Amino acid sequence: MPEALPYKEYPILFVDDEEMALITFKNLFKKEFTVYTAQNGEEALEFIEAHPELALIVSDQRMPDMTGIELLRRVSSKRPDLIRMLITAYTEIELIIDAINQGNVYRYITKPYNEEELKQILKQGVERYYLVKERDRLYSEKIETLKKMAQTNRLTAIGILAAGMAHEINNPLVAINTFLQMIPKKYEEAPKDEEFWDKFYKVALDETHRIQQLINHLLHYSKAPEGDGLRLNETNINDLLYETITLIDNEAKKKGLTIRQEFDPNLPLCYVDQEKIRQVFLNILLNAIQATAQGHILVKTFLDSDKKRPAFFHVAIQDTGIGISEENLEKLFNPFFTTKKNEGTGLGLMMCHHIIDEHRGSIDVESEMGKGTTMTIHVPIDLTQFNRRKSDRPSSLPSLP
Repeated sequence: MPEALPYKEYPILFVDDEEMALITFKNLFKKEFTVYTAQNGEEALEFIEAHPELALIVSDQRMPDMTGIELLRRVSSKRPDLIRMLITAYTEIELIIDAINQGNVYRYITKPYNEEELKQILKQGVERYYLVKERDRLYSEKIETLKKMAQTNRLTAIGILAAGMAHEINNPLVAINTFLQMIPKKYEEAPKDEEFWDKFYKVALDETHRIQQLINHLLHYSKAPEGDGLRLNETNINDLLYETITLIDNEAKKKGLTIRQEFDPNLPLCYVDQEKIRQVFLNILLNAIQATAQGHILVKTFLDSDKKRPAFFHVAIQDTGIGISEENLEKLFNPFFTTKKNEGTGLGLMMCHHIIDEHRGSIDVESEMGKGTTMTIHVPIDLTQFNRRKSDRPSSLPSLP
């Protein structure tokens, strides 16, 4: 908070049905604050509607037609950000406590009030308003930064995928091109070459379909999720992993690596944000390939083995790469931290952590230098039915079977 907050830039509305009380309040505090007044609840509500710059409202309790508590309750629903204070007598203390407990009143001021004490209370109210607004602003900036990071990281991943797909597309193009080159000659032949028109024609069609599927998969990855929050849909996690592995398999083959799959056939359909979870799988698999010079990568799905109705599904991605030091493990999900020197931005794993946290899940990392790393993702099977409190996440997560 600034050392000298400009209190006059945060207007106050004082509400009282006695005109002299309004005049007195305004004269007492007009030097330090911008003070507006209203003589009843309806007038106050209309004024608030027309003045979104208001930071604080102070109301007397005993007014005809609408009490101060009722006014502040209605203000709370219309402008929850507005700091609400009540001036009242000790005889109404039970009503005040109830209003405070319900969140309709920030604090109360007893009659008769002391000028200096009330001045400090008003300053505290304005300061609270400033801090809440500043918190909301910083949170909005954080969300925007995360969105930009996600897009940057997605484009990097798509570049890697596109390079791999160029190889995958070239192979079926050879078969298609051969078929097209032979058509003029085969068209003139008599008798008709049955093997060519049946077998090779089918091969060309199949290879064309294969290219279409590869392009569709790439489009899936290039499509950033729209809007904020999660878009939950029924998803087969095994199929989603298979699609991702299919796309990056060529990257693994370039390094002589094999990607092994051990998928639990009993894994149920899960309610997750499919595109965001896809991005997590893609990032972690690409990291595993980049960190592994020889050996293999194991992708495994499993459920809690000790529960009849497991709440979580688990995906383990294990490589035989260089491993991560204990010191770096603690920094792994920090923004812009990377062990890839000039090759990485450090955004990928940070975004993975953010996405899994949105799903009320977690990521465990186990690593040993020179022997490899295992990243295990734990996510609720059905987020629509899951208790969203973070304390309800599993306290002792199952290790890789």
